[in-house]
Amino acid sequence: MPYSPHQTACDRREFIRVAGLGTAALVGVGIRPGGAAGVDPSAYALMEFDVRYRTRIHRLPAEARDVNLWMPLPSSDTAQQISNLEIESPWPHEITRERAFGSRMLHVAVTEGVGDAAPFDVEARYHVTRSRVGAQRDWLTDLDAKKYLTLTPTVRMTDEIEQFAARVVGRATDPYDIARRVSDGIQELLFYDKTIPGCGTGDTAWIMKHRRGKCDDYHALYMAIMVSRGVPIRWHQGFPLPLPEPGASASAGQLEGDCTGAHCWVSFYAPDHGWVPVDVSEADKLGDGGGFFFGHLSPNRFQVSVGRAVVLTPAQGGAPLPSFAYAYAESDGIPLVYTANYENIITYTVTNVEMS
Repeated sequence: MPYSPHQTACDRREFIRVAGLGTAALVGVGIRPGGAAGVDPSAYALMEFDVRYRTRIHRLPAEARDVNLWMPLPSSDTAQQISNLEIESPWPHEITRERAFGSRMLHVAVTEGVGDAAPFDVEARYHVTRSRVGAQRDWLTDLDAKKYLTLTPTVRMTDEIEQFAARVVGRATDPYDIARRVSDGIQELLFYDKTIPGCGTGDTAWIMKHRRGKCDDYHALYMAIMVSRGVPIRWHQGFPLPLPEPGASASAGQLEGDCTGAHCWVSFYAPDHGWVPVDVSEADKLGDGGGFFFGHLSPNRFQVSVGRAVVLTPAQGGAPLPSFAYAYAESDGIPLVYTANYENIITYTVTNVEMS
């Protein structure tokens, strides 16, 4: 039965369950971060771009008493610098941080006049300077390591995954060696397929059954195996941009805002190297040129959050989000439905590209 915004709260919960949406829609097709065929990702040293991240609440359930919206906001770190942040919202808002990993977010709350609130837009604008990066030296305490050694209900080990892990890891004990073997093994095991129904959820049992998927699936399996071997893993969630052809002028475009255009990658911790970035799915797509993405990242991306099983701040009424790339909205503690109630429009303009 088609969704109606006039359904009751109970009906909305049932619609979300039956439709398989949960607290975030399934992830599907994405932009290939590697850019055009034949473009060498290692040749790019830096990219700068302006981002406009807009969420429109265009319809609310008739019974709604309040509305809460959370939008991820990127933070500056060793790989990227965020500047010129501007926020527009017709309703009260605050910038908060996720407790476990410190990811920034914009929280907008509508508690009065909800019946007349929609439609309304919330927009964040910022400039991103993103560099090509390699391993980042760091010291990880035993206490801090615990949060990077935690799996989730969908990112988990099974007997089949353990058999695969034992085969590819062999007798390796060094974290860097283990990481390389697992990356190579997953590339041999999986086929990149962004069209198969069910891909992009990061459910490791599903992945082992179908042996194909997209970035979330590759990195969920990588995370499960690495954590099972006692190697800390950090999940990075963000968005990709196409790599421009060398010498091309500035470009602009729109990133898919309906849970289809995000990209993820991971980094693992090795005491002798620090945090080492890995993009297993991109390495697999590039074939022989994929060696770059073990230990390096090209600058045609930006990160908006860290971690899986995300509990927002203030906490959402629904279940933890598998990951946090897209704005998420609720009314009365129940998830709103993407496209039926709201949508994300994310655009970018590249302002500078520097080659090696």
